Amino acid sequence: MSQKVFSYGAGVLFAAAGAACWSMAGGLVRLTHGIDAWQIVFYRSSVVLVCMLVWLGLRFRSELAWRARDAGVNAVIAGVAIGTAGLVFIIAMFYTTVADAVFMTGVSPFLSAILGLWILRERIPAVTWLAMCVAMLGMGIIFYGNAGGGAFVGTLLALYSAFCFSCYAVMLRWGQRTDMSVALIWNAIYLMLVVGLVILLPTPLRPTHGIADFAIGWRNFGLTFVMGAMQLTLGLILFTIGSRSVPAAQLALIALVEPTLSPLWAWLASGELPPIWTFIGGAVIVAAIVIQALFASRIGRHARKAQFKRGGQPAFDHS
Repeated sequence: MSQKVFSYGAGVLFAAAGAACWSMAGGLVRLTHGIDAWQIVFYRSSVVLVCMLVWLGLRFRSELAWRARDAGVNAVIAGVAIGTAGLVFIIAMFYTTVADAVFMTGVSPFLSAILGLWILRERIPAVTWLAMCVAMLGMGIIFYGNAGGGAFVGTLLALYSAFCFSCYAVMLRWGQRTDMSVALIWNAIYLMLVVGLVILLPTPLRPTHGIADFAIGWRNFGLTFVMGAMQLTLGLILFTIGSRSVPAAQLALIALVEPTLSPLWAWLASGELPPIWTFIGGAVIVAAIVIQALFASRIGRHARKAQFKRGGQPAFDHS
């Protein structure tokens, strides 16, 4: 299936819609009742697996198996990384507020830059170092506001989720010559196996275990279905479509729709209001992301102009 490229304006709308889908995670988790993070992740991953198989099957048809083999171990590692990030993020929201968890994962672009420097030998511009310092200040504010409380554990888990997501981003760049979208199939399989065993077998991770724990009720199943089909799969597809006609630096700005809307959904779903320190620290982190994205966009624009003056064809960065 060919990849249709829409206009810039349409690409912005697609990407913003995808980020809006992602932002629904916290609110949907708050609407569940009587189930834990392990049950949520199991059923959400099951839905993601079915949806991704259908979507990739329509895209690649008989080539799907070949593309999965071509992506190889890179896709497997990436799938495990993003799967761990999603699992830890859901667990984090059982220990802290949605806003805290979402804002902490906002540091993942900077963690990705550090890992890229170490693993891929990618140079980090001065503005990125500045933005990372600002983001670290925001993280310190959130830690200060949650120090001494149970939310501190949730904040650490959210930060670890951001680290795992950064590992996923680096693996995508490492395997960029292949189609790494198949990593999400490995992601779903990995989570279903690990979480399924945790639910079935006696471990210190859950107070109960057994086949009966797979019964979550139709209401909870409906919510996890929406998480898997709309919040995750649809969000990914929309954002991927938008990325074909919007430069990567500007995509980072559009992705801020997620941390902006997430506290709103949590407030509408459960009346949850996080501590003021979370908003202050989150605003600092968002400011750091905006600084990075704006300067990256300006640098990319100047590079395209220079290339055009030399007689080359200016092109968008779709990475």
